[in-house]
Amino acid sequence: MRKMVKGNLKLKVVEHIILRNMWEYYVLADEPDTHAPDPDIVYALVMGDHDEIGTVSLSEIGPHILTRTTELNTIFPAAGYSWADELPAVTGVGLHGFTGQGCPD
Repeated sequence: MRKMVKGNLKLKVVEHIILRNMWEYYVLADEPDTHAPDPDIVYALVMGDHDEIGTVSLSEIGPHILTRTTELNTIFPAAGYSWADELPAVTGVGLHGFTGQGCPD
């Protein structure tokens, strides 16, 4: 599992799938509550013609899968998102009065 973030939105990604049409599916660990869970139905961020989060049938997309991996350290985050473990650390130290040229202004 790897956390992907965009602003305040945090997604726990467990698998990445690319279809032949180059749509990307970021399968999520946090599935909405259902009365009858079905292992064929997963919750995912889909990056296609329109980006959306919702349920996906693995049996429907199965014949069209080009790549599929759970090795998430080998892929890029979705467009507009970042991996939480690659974000710069927040130290709380400001650079007020610093020009970036090696000395204060």
